[in-house]
Amino acid sequence: MSDQNAIQVINEEKQFAPTVLPYFKQILKENNIDQNYHVISVFGSQSSGKSTLLNVLFNTQFDTMDAQLKRQQTTKGIWLAHTHDINNNSGDHSPLKEEIFVLDVEGSDGAERGEDQDFERKAALFAISVSEVLIVNLWEQQIGLYQGNNMALLKTVFEVNLSLFGNSHQKKKVLLLFVIRDHVGVTPIQSLSESLISELESVWKGLNKPIGSEDVDLHDFFDLKFVGLGHKILQNEKFIQDVKDLGDNFSQAEETYFKPIYHHMLPLDGWCMYAENCWDQIENNKDLDLPTQQILVARFKTNEILEEAFNNQFKDYDDIITPILDNKDKLLIKLKSIKDDCLKEYDELASRYTKQVYLENRENLILKINEKFDISIIGYLMELTDSLSNKLQDDIKNMTINKKLPFIECLTISIDTATQNYDTTLQEFEEAHLLTEYASKKDTFAKLMNAKTTELKANELKAVIARLKKSISFHIKDEVISLLSNPSPDIWDKILAKFENILTEKLDRYKIKKPVSKQVEDTNNETSDHKESVSEDEDKAPIYDFQVGLTQKENEVTVKKIRFIAWLCLSVTVHDYLKPDTVVSILRDRFENSFRYDENDSPILWKNEEEIDESFKLAKQKALEILDVLCVAKTSENIEVVPDLSIEDEEEYEDDDVTYHITRFSRILNELEKEKVLKQFKRQVNITVIDSKRSIMRTTTHIPIWIYILIVVLGWNEFMMILRNPAYVTILFISFVGIYFIHRYDLWNPVLNVASVAIGETRETVKGKLREYVFDDNEQSAKKAKET
Repeated sequence: MSDQNAIQVINEEKQFAPTVLPYFKQILKENNIDQNYHVISVFGSQSSGKSTLLNVLFNTQFDTMDAQLKRQQTTKGIWLAHTHDINNNSGDHSPLKEEIFVLDVEGSDGAERGEDQDFERKAALFAISVSEVLIVNLWEQQIGLYQGNNMALLKTVFEVNLSLFGNSHQKKKVLLLFVIRDHVGVTPIQSLSESLISELESVWKGLNKPIGSEDVDLHDFFDLKFVGLGHKILQNEKFIQDVKDLGDNFSQAEETYFKPIYHHMLPLDGWCMYAENCWDQIENNKDLDLPTQQILVARFKTNEILEEAFNNQFKDYDDIITPILDNKDKLLIKLKSIKDDCLKEYDELASRYTKQVYLENRENLILKINEKFDISIIGYLMELTDSLSNKLQDDIKNMTINKKLPFIECLTISIDTATQNYDTTLQEFEEAHLLTEYASKKDTFAKLMNAKTTELKANELKAVIARLKKSISFHIKDEVISLLSNPSPDIWDKILAKFENILTEKLDRYKIKKPVSKQVEDTNNETSDHKESVSEDEDKAPIYDFQVGLTQKENEVTVKKIRFIAWLCLSVTVHDYLKPDTVVSILRDRFENSFRYDENDSPILWKNEEEIDESFKLAKQKALEILDVLCVAKTSENIEVVPDLSIEDEEEYEDDDVTYHITRFSRILNELEKEKVLKQFKRQVNITVIDSKRSIMRTTTHIPIWIYILIVVLGWNEFMMILRNPAYVTILFISFVGIYFIHRYDLWNPVLNVASVAIGETRETVKGKLREYVFDDNEQSAKKAKET
């Protein structure tokens, strides 16, 4: 046996040849190639040119058929040949570093074996099991056929391969290289490959997968490649070139078809043992249960009938269903009618085939119909869910207004009603056998209702808190500002008391009666002193329920949140109101009330400056005694006011609009602001005292009456002279009349403007005359000087 001669690995009697390992030793001699080899198999119909392709591509010498004599079976069993020469574009013989072993498998669908397809199935499975690359040799005109392109055989091989090796943790891949013979180029290779991929995926989808392999994909076990070869007789030159191009993919290091993922990772002698074990398992395993030709035909035909029946009934499905998708009764009737018609058409034609296969595919058809119906039913259920969900809020609002029920009761009733409506609809589809995964759809709706319930509870709780916040804020601002505008030394005690009263009053409507604590009874009179009860503090602690379905802990958290909001409002109100200018006004008002008014709120009339100074001293002292009170919030016991909240509460209920730091509540004015307030206050009260003293000076320094009497007596003669002179009287009368009208019509501004203009003109005229006079005088003096 030379390198080019082949050895029969599996003979016609389905026996594994014992000479394989000696053959390897003979051709390799003393070379230890370890894992540096590749195994390629060819698979295809009988007389399709498989051996010829191998001989041209790998320079082997498999026996080939002489078509001029007779088309008959040439390769019997499975043959193996060794080569390291690949026909490619770099030369007729391009030796590789790796050793290549080529398996030529007996052709399928041969007349010699007839319907006995047991060997060809096992041979194909063996080729897939031991090879890295399986060349599927087929003619272009076979693509699209089921038996002609060996799809039925591949389906069987796939199923058996999956049953044997599907549960393996390390799935070895095989490259399926589809060589399309006699490809004249009319149909692009891309189009042919897409057709083959579609057929293969359809075959894989229809496999009976073993438990644990339901989700495995075709590409988990096989990679797919497609090449076309020209016609060997009519396009011989193109055929040779296509073979060389194919050889490049085996010989080029970068784009080679040989990948580590395909290799068995065994030394050559180990591979030989592995191949023998594979054939023994395939040949002798009773669990393989390879289907008969009758079953294969039944599967093919029932699948064909299934697809035809389905396509006939669903060709106008969308146009029929879409208009009635919002009408449950019409939808139920139509879906049931389509399903019955489809099954009836299938039953009439498919029931003639093997019953087991017929019933199996009938279940598949029902599943396929229901999967198609699921799209429409889910669409209807989604619309129903949206409708019921949107109606919840209106129902709750109507019940709250009309029946005066608490929110949580209204919510419970509305949710139960919506769930009942949905379950009734779901049950109708289930009873009509139109629905799959009934429980999952019910669970989905339940989850949506739970989410909607949570959302409505959260919205209602926000509304309750918002109402309380608005009411509490209004009353706190009203009461606190009223107290701060007229402060007293115990102002913060009053504010805290008012704050607690407001908060308690607003929360009273949500308070529930606490269960009476049961004391531990003692049957013995001697131990009556040891009766226990809930502590007094716990008995006094109120329990609140906001009627939105919260747990006791959540209600307690809500109370803390409302209390935090109230403290926040109090803090904002106090700090916003007690600004330095406001504090100055408060101090000044307090000073004014004490300085200008007595105990009966009557104005004080001072007689001298000593009284003013004494009143000023007392009023200033009274005003300043509350400055410290307004700067730092302290109780009458000199304890700073600190909100009874924790830092965690502040972080949990932080307001986005107001930055509130719990430890700085009592610090209202700092030292700089306090100094500024004190300075402004002193300035203002000093001005008040000065004004008061001036008023006394005006009352004590007015002109005495006897002065006016003396002026009248001494000026009597002048007055009489004016009155006796008609010219003076007329001028005086005209002056009085003019002044009256000027005052009556508020013409003082125009008169003053005219007078100002007249005075200005007169001034300019006088200046001009004086200037002329001075210049004339200077000129005359100059002339005299010249004459002299």
